[in-house]
Amino acid sequence: MSAAGTVSALSLRGLRVSYGERQVVDIDQLELDAGRIVGLIGPNGAGKSTLVKAILGLVPAAGEVEVGGQNLARLPVRQRAARVAYLAQDSLRGSAFTGREVVEMGRYAALPRFGSLSADDDARVSGALAATGAGAWAERPTRQTSGGERQLTGLARALAQDAPLLLLDEPVSALDLSHAVAVLKVLRPWVAADRRRTVVAVLHDLTLSARFCDELVLLKPRPGGARIRARGAPGEVLSPEVIEEVYGAPVDVRLSEVTGTPVVTPL
Repeated sequence: MSAAGTVSALSLRGLRVSYGERQVVDIDQLELDAGRIVGLIGPNGAGKSTLVKAILGLVPAAGEVEVGGQNLARLPVRQRAARVAYLAQDSLRGSAFTGREVVEMGRYAALPRFGSLSADDDARVSGALAATGAGAWAERPTRQTSGGERQLTGLARALAQDAPLLLLDEPVSALDLSHAVAVLKVLRPWVAADRRRTVVAVLHDLTLSARFCDELVLLKPRPGGARIRARGAPGEVLSPEVIEEVYGAPVDVRLSEVTGTPVVTPL
């Protein structure tokens, strides 16, 4: 349960991941409210991507993961897909499938066996393409699109899935600035359109994280597994002292005169 007594969008309890005898993630408890964009940040080796994969059940983990009050591990695959959508870094490889065909794949979990797309499915696909701007190349094979365009197509596929929880694992780390901003700008209106929606995104750029996230969860590596070092609004988490402690690098942090959000500059 969240602090307000409502069911959390995502709840983690006693979540621990080990590779052999080495424990890499150790999260006692994390409750995230709906209607939020949450950035998962931390240095390399902090277990950010591993944590996302543990939530999805892609790596073995101890503990409990609940989405909307339901234990994710106990749900059939189709029911999981109805609750959680996932976009990995550079997850969409170029192929003969067109952009629209790729986005249509996001609707398959909602279809009955041997079913075909309905008018409602088509509308959701078109809406996702429009929201991401990927409609501009939707009729081209994805092998004829750039990496940034394919990532926007992949995001459209995840949005078309229409799950309340969207997990993004380093969605912009391989993109140039314009494409990175294009991806992140999609998230705010998507969440605002339905306050039951929640985004959890693994991000490396601290300034972009502060600009586009409502809340940050900072993971710190430690011998017994990465733990949460700080959590809160970007301005609360991104202090020079905490960043230097966790990342091992001195920084200057100032508020942007344009956006009012923290700008992190290495020294």
